Amino acid sequence: MNMPLVSIIVPIYNVEKYLEQCINSLVNQTYKKIEIVLIDDGSTDSSGQISDKYAGIDKRIKVVHKLNGGLSSARKVGVSEVSGEFAMFVDGDDWIDENTVQECINCIEKNQDIQCVLFAYKKEYPQKSIPVQVMDKSRVFDKRQAEDKIYRRLFGLSSEELNHPERMHNIESCCMKLYRTDLIKKGEFFETKVVGSSEDALFNMYALYEMGEACYINKFFYHYRKLPKSLTNSYRPRLIEQWGKLFDIMENIIEEKQLGRKYECALKNRIALSILGIGINELSNSQVGVWGHVKNIRNYLKSSKYSNAVRQIKISEMSIQWKFFMVACKCKLSVSVYAMLIVMTYLKRKM
Repeated sequence: MNMPLVSIIVPIYNVEKYLEQCINSLVNQTYKKIEIVLIDDGSTDSSGQISDKYAGIDKRIKVVHKLNGGLSSARKVGVSEVSGEFAMFVDGDDWIDENTVQECINCIEKNQDIQCVLFAYKKEYPQKSIPVQVMDKSRVFDKRQAEDKIYRRLFGLSSEELNHPERMHNIESCCMKLYRTDLIKKGEFFETKVVGSSEDALFNMYALYEMGEACYINKFFYHYRKLPKSLTNSYRPRLIEQWGKLFDIMENIIEEKQLGRKYECALKNRIALSILGIGINELSNSQVGVWGHVKNIRNYLKSSKYSNAVRQIKISEMSIQWKFFMVACKCKLSVSVYAMLIVMTYLKRKM
């Protein structure tokens, strides 16, 4: 196999404190045949100048400066600029291990039918690092297995996967993957403000549709920086509305592509488990007190889309804690759900 060119797309917005670490991790890849596409999304700090400085040093770096349009807008521009046979996304405040690209290419050299390589990652907090497995072990998937264990899982968990509800979103990111470039050309971009930070799942529902073989490497190559005031840590007043739109789009994709019942069930499981994210978001709402939180949680539990979904989820595969939680949701015991959410939030912060 000839050494293929790998394009790395980096959306950048006001990350001057972290950008050099990100770019250094790319230019120092042990696999050298790469191009690095830096998309400066209208930064108002020195991120644009840092990008230009690196482009002057390393001819593999291309910089595009654009008006601010958000993460999806920057990625879309990046996709239009790549010329590699393979491509990956790395956010401008994150970084990857220096052997990441080489290890992914090694998988493809062993099986040239592989169209996507996935790998594990670490959440990098200021004082700690938490490894996150996407799957239990490294493995290669044939086309049929890739459809069920990767593509279908974008919509939601199924059967034994419900042993680990906390892994529901682990496979969705545009990062932590090396794609054949023709796949990302099929991706559809949605704005965070519309679908509530789940735009990556939707992108991959289009990009990975009818994908071929795939490979998962159970190594923590990607380092996802978790900042104290990041979007995922602040109250989002429109989250219920945004996720409602997200679920509607997913339902439309299932219908449009005639994906069938197993996808419908997976999506209903996703909706049933969404109470965790909705509830944790509600707890960060400082504008209401305890009974305001309980009332808002009760309203969500009683909503038709949620109550229909939670009615059909099979809890037999879940841990005892999750069984209690889902039974409380099914019975609309909003005070109990609220109390368990407080415990879950506390444990999450202590991790």
